[in-house]
Amino acid sequence: MQESSSIEKYLTPRVFDVQMPGGSTVRAYEVGPPDVPVVIGIHGTPSIGLGHIVNYVASGAIFCRLVTFDRPGYGGSTPQPGRKVRDIAPVVEAILDHLSVDIAAVFGHSGGGMLALATAALLPKRISRAAFLGGNGPNFGPGGFDYADGPSPLMREEIIEARKGPGGSREFYRRVAANWHNPEIEHQLYPENDLRIERLLAPLKDKIAGQLALSASPYSEEDAYVDDTQAWVSPWGFELGSITVPTRLFWGLKDLFAARRHSEWLQTQIPNSSLELFPHVGHSFSQLMPHVLAWLVMNEDRS
Repeated sequence: MQESSSIEKYLTPRVFDVQMPGGSTVRAYEVGPPDVPVVIGIHGTPSIGLGHIVNYVASGAIFCRLVTFDRPGYGGSTPQPGRKVRDIAPVVEAILDHLSVDIAAVFGHSGGGMLALATAALLPKRISRAAFLGGNGPNFGPGGFDYADGPSPLMREEIIEARKGPGGSREFYRRVAANWHNPEIEHQLYPENDLRIERLLAPLKDKIAGQLALSASPYSEEDAYVDDTQAWVSPWGFELGSITVPTRLFWGLKDLFAARRHSEWLQTQIPNSSLELFPHVGHSFSQLMPHVLAWLVMNEDRS
């Protein structure tokens, strides 16, 4: 009975606020035992930090302690108009300081992938390892790399519209991104396995949101999305070659959002990096999170 209650305690998330310099607030989540390695999770676009907490609870990965957060403008976190990719580093650092954690691993999924890389590059003394899950490369890069080369037609259109400025991103959000679950759009972006996972996890997500008493966001998801996409097409504010921590890029062979070429190109630009490909996996990494988390907290002498 004692062991059962301890496991239940470890799988019960909590939500808390972190105050940033200047008066803004970041809403964060935490789940897992207190005496295991810490992993910071960064969500994609548009989303909130709760999704990774749901994945942790579903898989029972209690060998690590997971901390996630709503990025600026999403969920309960104050917007930061005009933010750049590099601006995620002070947010992660503030969360680590709030929790009195000296060092942690980090992962980012989808639109959070580049943010995990930024964190690893800009906080080299606070980050032990970095994982990049189904993300994208920069707008342009050495050797002729072009963001718009490779993604599915809708995702190519997303970046082409973003290159036109905030108005292009806003129009795309209203027409496409705000309607991901319209069947006509959904099946252009999600393989059936991704849709099956989402349906299976939806009741658990609703249950956890209810337990945490999360209120509706007072902020505009549309504005946060526009800030994201404009950050994507701007210089990221750090050099990929400056990343010194072990980094692994993960990509699903059925991913319809992010292009394989992006992960392959990034792997050539980041020192001490590797690429892992998964058959049958699309853009959702819910099933693979125990594997990703295990790599993130692996001891260096066993890498």
